[in-house]
Amino acid sequence: MNIATHTYDNRNVTSLLLFITLEQTCNVLSTVSSHTYLGITVSSDLKWHEHISNICLKATRTLNFVRHNTYCCSQEAKNLAYLSLVRPNLEYAAAAWDLYTAKDIQQLKRVQRRAARFVKKDYCHTTSVTGLLDELGWLPLFEHRKHSRLTVFYKAFNNLSAISLDHLSVSSRHTKASIPSNENKFMSLPVHTDAFKYSFFPRTITNWNSLPLAVRLSQLIQSSWRSAELSILSLLIIMTLRQ
Repeated sequence: MNIATHTYDNRNVTSLLLFITLEQTCNVLSTVSSHTYLGITVSSDLKWHEHISNICLKATRTLNFVRHNTYCCSQEAKNLAYLSLVRPNLEYAAAAWDLYTAKDIQQLKRVQRRAARFVKKDYCHTTSVTGLLDELGWLPLFEHRKHSRLTVFYKAFNNLSAISLDHLSVSSRHTKASIPSNENKFMSLPVHTDAFKYSFFPRTITNWNSLPLAVRLSQLIQSSWRSAELSILSLLIIMTLRQ
């Protein structure tokens, strides 16, 4: 690889341009149907089947490790081990890949249900796993993913992340006669494919616009309060989702 640098003046500002010339090599880039980048497997068909299979496999291996090492521990210890070691594998970067197909949803759900039986030490076939989840206070994974997307959107809305929402805002269209409940809402995006319909912006905007006005209008006052206020926001969103 040869790198040549050149400088030029443009409106009295000197800019440095890097011209990278790649020498011809014998290596030829191959075409692949999927590729893992930063822990997320992206497929050429824009579906998440392979990614879900990968994280379920990783979560299952971690769950087996936890079961082997905490079998004689208390329920509280097992619960903490699941929340700390297993569930993060099922939710890593979930705001980016939140799935929508029944097959993938069930695949993730099975891991959580196996974990619930282990924590409660109840493998009876007549036991309701949904009841075990309620006793443990575990929300369904799809609610956690929805909460994750809304939290990322909230951070973008309050300039706490590099995500820009300027192109989605409809506040400039509001007049003095606008209905107060329409404040801080964003325009819905036209969708024609499932891959785009269930992607981050179209899906999360719909969820955001349906939140109570108090949640959408909540603001961060001081940077030192950010963690506390985001925790309060999390509780508000979870309470809203469970209604």
